Amino acid sequence: MIGGGWQTVVLLCLCLYAGNSIAQHAGGGFIRADGGRFVDEDCNEFIPSGLNTWQLLEVAAGKVKSKPVMLENGMADVVQWTMATAAANKLNVVRSFAHGVDGSFPLQIKAGKYSEHAFQALDYILDEASKYGVRLLLTLVNNWDNADSKTQYIQWAGAEGHDVFFTDPEVKQLYKDHIDTMVNRRNTINNRLYRDDPTIFAWDLMNEPRCDCFPDFIPVPDSYVSCRPECAEKVQSWIDEMSKYLKKADPNHMITVGEEGFYTKGSTGELVNPGTGWASLTGQDFIANHASPAIDFAAAHIWPDNWETWDVDFLEAWIKQHAADAKAMGKPFMIEEFGKEVHLESGAQANITSIRGPFYRKVYQQLQESLAADGPLKGVIFWQWGFAPYVAEEFLQGCIHCQAIQVSSSDGVFKNIIAPVAEHAAQVALNRSPVAGCKPVPTAKRAQTLVMPGTLPLHQTSDELLASSSDSLSADNAVFGSSTGSSSQQHQQHDGISFDNTISADKTGSNTVRMGKMLQTQSRAKPTAHHHAATGR
Repeated sequence: MIGGGWQTVVLLCLCLYAGNSIAQHAGGGFIRADGGRFVDEDCNEFIPSGLNTWQLLEVAAGKVKSKPVMLENGMADVVQWTMATAAANKLNVVRSFAHGVDGSFPLQIKAGKYSEHAFQALDYILDEASKYGVRLLLTLVNNWDNADSKTQYIQWAGAEGHDVFFTDPEVKQLYKDHIDTMVNRRNTINNRLYRDDPTIFAWDLMNEPRCDCFPDFIPVPDSYVSCRPECAEKVQSWIDEMSKYLKKADPNHMITVGEEGFYTKGSTGELVNPGTGWASLTGQDFIANHASPAIDFAAAHIWPDNWETWDVDFLEAWIKQHAADAKAMGKPFMIEEFGKEVHLESGAQANITSIRGPFYRKVYQQLQESLAADGPLKGVIFWQWGFAPYVAEEFLQGCIHCQAIQVSSSDGVFKNIIAPVAEHAAQVALNRSPVAGCKPVPTAKRAQTLVMPGTLPLHQTSDELLASSSDSLSADNAVFGSSTGSSSQQHQQHDGISFDNTISADKTGSNTVRMGKMLQTQSRAKPTAHHHAATGR
């Protein structure tokens, strides 16, 4: 752990784990896409269930004040608690920004100069995730104006205009240099190069790449250069070039775009776009973007509040269209961000259940149906994981929409929808036979397995793992997710989602968890109300 005064005590306490259990480093080696599925080195299907974190890098570095968490076997820090809670609830993927969010704490300080403090925090996150068998989906850069954003690259190159990020030769070279630095980073804790670390699930080229198209009204005058079709062509060319470059620099890990998944004007999927036309002008083209040869899987985001699209049925149409398009490409599809705001006032838990519940239930039901029918939707990662009450109150106060969007481990949505689905998905994966037609990775090419002493069992239930903290948590809050049981003959129902754990080898009835994401605003002027959804987070 980097920064803070109690970490030494935490690490000493965690030594109590040694001798009690040994966990293998992210078992199954590198995850890859094969035949429209995610598989491990032995061709066993991998079903991604996960959560999104916000400022995990800053928490790991001690830039966000936090306090220790009491686990059954000793004290832990917030990073360890997050990974332990994920593992205990069968959440096997954590999506995190592999760069700063807070402008005062960037990973890359200026072109080619990096913060070793920030990099060691990322080393720590990777190392801790490996101990719990959790994998990381990492973003390389951010579209939005904050630390390590495309705006920074443009400034470093002395260029002008937001869209030149995708075309300016010097800017593109700076991005390629960053790729080289990331994949060749040697972890200061376990001595492993990032490109050789199977803890990394995949790379996002960018968090939500877009053209700078934020019109005041629709239809858009031709004077809005960023809204012209040519910008989408620039984005496509950038995706093709950078995904190819990254794949050559790091052939071990999967790559996806990291976009919301909007359809360009005139495409077959345009009718499912949110809003009144702005989405088709963002420069994204879901089909073309993910059909790029070096892109391994398709991914999309869902933001009902940002997009001002609060019809639950929209979620179903959005997911089915993207899933069908991914299937046509022969690539697995996942929702890598999904969130729903709940403004907590009186009757907070009732608000969460009545407002957030229907949206989460709809997404998870779509996933259940897809997996049961062997469809292309293979995973969901929700946004965002709630660090409260283990981080300082000023973090929540200074984090726009943090309290409204975060999913607490004590929420009914987590305990009755997310955790049961993840538990079910894990059981299905265990019951499933290796994927037909898939070729196991030859022994000589497999990732070196790290056996990490002093870690927790990967299949320990939340009740066994997590106890109440020394703070004023209630007994209910101390249980991070409800165990759904693992009997192969058990039938369960949680909050309207039915699970049949009697799974044959060729049945796909599993599920994953999504990672919705908190909102962050741009430093530019706020767009008008009818399209503010286009601003992202």
